[in-house]
Amino acid sequence: MDSGLSSAGPAPSLGLGLGLHRFPNGCTPLSHQVAGHKYGKSELGMLQHPDGTVLKQLQPPPRGPRELNFYNMVFGSSCHEHVFLDLRKFLPKFLGTWTPTTAPNELYLKLEDVTRKFNKPCIMDVKIGKKSYDPDASAEKIQQQISKYPLMEEIGFLVLGMRVYQFSSDSYMTYDQRYGRGLTKETLKDDIETLLKHRRCSRSQQKQCHK
Repeated sequence: MDSGLSSAGPAPSLGLGLGLHRFPNGCTPLSHQVAGHKYGKSELGMLQHPDGTVLKQLQPPPRGPRELNFYNMVFGSSCHEHVFLDLRKFLPKFLGTWTPTTAPNELYLKLEDVTRKFNKPCIMDVKIGKKSYDPDASAEKIQQQISKYPLMEEIGFLVLGMRVYQFSSDSYMTYDQRYGRGLTKETLKDDIETLLKHRRCSRSQQKQCHK
């Protein structure tokens, strides 16, 4: 059931049983997800609720409860911190938590779909920051994460995936994390700029066709 904003209590157990409730309560896999766990390949994939909102299943501790605490803090009715109030402008609205009737032990974050007002949204999933590991990660885990994309510690972000709509063919160009991890200091700016130019070109073509 849908609930209002609430403080995070004990972390819920994550029900698996994926085959029994593959698409719970009329939900569908999030079609415009370009990176991360996909529903059907992982029990932590993102879903689209019939009301148009996005559902993100709570991860195991400590990540899940920490993320829920963050949304409760930023969007809580008692929040008066200017930093958090300003941050709301850049985040999808947090609409509480949701639990499917077929899996009462699963808990999802219920979020606004910021792409819903667009017909053919172009999407880029970017991990921001110089570190992709938790503060309490082991030395082995830290080295493993750094080795995936050493440049991240210098430039402060990693492109995890993106898709750009091509008006001429009514299709998308899609790029996964292998593309993002292959970007170098020499190619980074030109590659991303090329994709953004293609997007602007598609928008220009669309306007011409509607004249």
